[in-house]
Parts: sequence; structure tokens; C-alpha cells
Amino acid sequence: MTDLRQLRYFIAVAEEGNVHRAATRLHVSQPPLTRQIKALEESLGVQLFRRTHWGVELTQAGHALLNEARSISAHIDHGLDRTRRVGRGEAGRLDVGVFGSGALSLVPLVLRRYSTLYPDVQIVLLNVTQSAQVEALRQRRIMITFDRYLPEDQDLVVEIVVRERQFVALQEGNPLAKRATVPVGALANERFIVSRDARHAQRIAALCQSNGFDLHLGQEAGDMVTGLALVANGYGVQIVPESIRAVRMPGLVYRPIRAKGESWIDLQCAYRRDETSSLLAALLTVVLDFSRSWKTSIR
Repeated sequence: MTDLRQLRYFIAVAEEGNVHRAATRLHVSQPPLTRQIKALEESLGVQLFRRTHWGVELTQAGHALLNEARSISAHIDHGLDRTRRVGRGEAGRLDVGVFGSGALSLVPLVLRRYSTLYPDVQIVLLNVTQSAQVEALRQRRIMITFDRYLPEDQDLVVEIVVRERQFVALQEGNPLAKRATVPVGALANERFIVSRDARHAQRIAALCQSNGFDLHLGQEAGDMVTGLALVANGYGVQIVPESIRAVRMPGLVYRPIRAKGESWIDLQCAYRRDETSSLLAALLTVVLDFSRSWKTSIR
């Protein structure tokens, strides 16, 4: 039975045209090399080389085998190289969960930076609600997810990707839209559009209370973009992270807020605590680098 070592020995002898030079190239002694070539010929039942006064030359059967042997060797080398790159997190498939406003600009920026560094990694996105993302994470259908207000469960690691300033989204006809910065207290008489996510609503309510008034609920929105559409049509105001400003609608403006208490919102990532994938490790390095650059950049 022919083995890979015999094929590599055969290629070296064929390319060198001399057993001694081939042995030197392979860093082996000549006798075992000669035995392997003979074993290969016996295995195939054909003569691969003819002796000449300067060394050896290929027979017709030898020429045929050389082409195939080179192809086999190249294919194996490619497979081994890809295996090594997968092991180092440089190739493979990375399934990522995304949802909400972070998917509009920040997460694509992170993944674009990752793809620039690791172009051989296929990124597959799962865009579903947060509860479905967490379930997919636990079922190992995705490796990491990006969202806000992710659950702090023992089997998951939750990390902050970026901490964003908050803005208020206003209809352009609102008198507050004329201000460069809007104090949260100035929103006391406004109706607020809030997410159906209870944690988001509680955070906005706490922000209002910290600034001297109770939240006046206008409507609930299934997601932030839907909320912006409601704002643009005069149904209320919405507190949003700065990255959502990538969304433009007729009649909609954004203004930074000035507030007592927490006036930021976190974009987070979550992954399984027992996850050991080198693909994930490489992505987390990119996430950390992105987080550092976000903190030091002027936006």
C-alpha cells in the first residue's frame, strides 16, 4: 500500500533526477530512500525510474505518477494548512447573533474589522430576538451574540463592547429640537416612546426620576427603529444611543442630552463560559481593540 512518505520521496527523486541529491534534500540517508522507491514500484507493479549515467530518469509510468503525486501532495498540504489556520482561529465558520440598534452600525464595524484580519472566516449572522439569541447560544447554534441588556447568567460571560452616550430623538417641529443640547428635565412634559423590554423601560424611568419627574409613557415599540418612526410622526420622544443616529428619517432629529445620573447605554456581547473556540478568541481580541479605540476616538 502506497503511503504519503513514499509519494514525497518519489517526487524528490523525480525532481532531482538523482537519488543522492534527493536524499540530501529530504535529510535522509540514501539506502532507506532507495528502499522506499523500490517498495513504491512493487506496490504499483510498474517501473518508475530508469538508471542513467548521470542518475535516474522517469519512465512513462513515472511521468504519469509525478503529475498525480504533485496534485495529491498539494491537496494534502492545503488541507493541513487549513487545519492549522482553523486551529489558530484564522479560518472556519463563525455564527454570530445580532439584534437591535447595535446591528445597524457598531456590530458591522466590529465584524468588518475582524473580516479584514481573517478573510478566510465565514461569518453567518442570526438576527432574532434576544431570548432566541440566548437560546441559540446555549444550544451552540451561535458562538457569540451582540445586544443590550443581556442576561447575567452563570453559564454566560457578558462583556461591554462600547458605552454609548445617549441622545434624544425628536420630531423636528418640537421646540426642543432648536437646542444644541437638551437637559433631561426639559423633557418632563413629553410623552416617551420606550421599548417593550422591561429593563429598558425601567432604565428610562430611572433617568427621568433622577432628573426630577416621572416618566410619561406615550407608546411601546417592538424595537428602536420602530420607535424612531413613531417619533418622526409626532407620537413622542425617545432616548437612544448615539450610534442610532445612522438611521435617518424625514422629520427626525437627534440631540445630545444633559442629565443627572447615568446618561449612557451599553452595547454588550455574550458567549458561553465554557467556549474554547480559537475563532471566538480571535473575535474577542478584535472586540477588545474596537472597544479601546472607541474610548479614545473623538465622535
